Amino acid sequence: MKHLLQIAALLLPLAACAGASRPYNPVSNVRYSALGASPYWQLVIGDDRIVIRLAPDPGAAPEPVERIFPRTLPRTWEGVTSWHSGADGAAITVEARPGPCEASGRAWRDTVTVRLDGRELAGCGGPLLAGGAR
Repeated sequence: MKHLLQIAALLLPLAACAGASRPYNPVSNVRYSALGASPYWQLVIGDDRIVIRLAPDPGAAPEPVERIFPRTLPRTWEGVTSWHSGADGAAITVEARPGPCEASGRAWRDTVTVRLDGRELAGCGGPLLAGGAR
């Protein structure tokens, strides 16, 4: 009986964790992150994919739209780092230019431009580091 109580005491905290909601994390091992406004969007680049989440269009479904692309290796040309993934109408291009950028009350390392579906989105980004993205 004593062993059963010890096992139950060990399993109870694990059961509590299983029921807790997890934070939004669309990729593993985040390598780069960015965000912008007008419209609001957030982007993360992980080990194996690029994920962009866009605020819903007015009059559309109330849920954000999430698009996923295979991750490609970044290219750097004249100080601008870029990722391009996809083809034809289903492609994304992310360009990060060094220079200070303010977004959501934080200083970011880069000014970011995202080209997606014929739109150009502007924002700020940088590698996700402990204590901030600076």
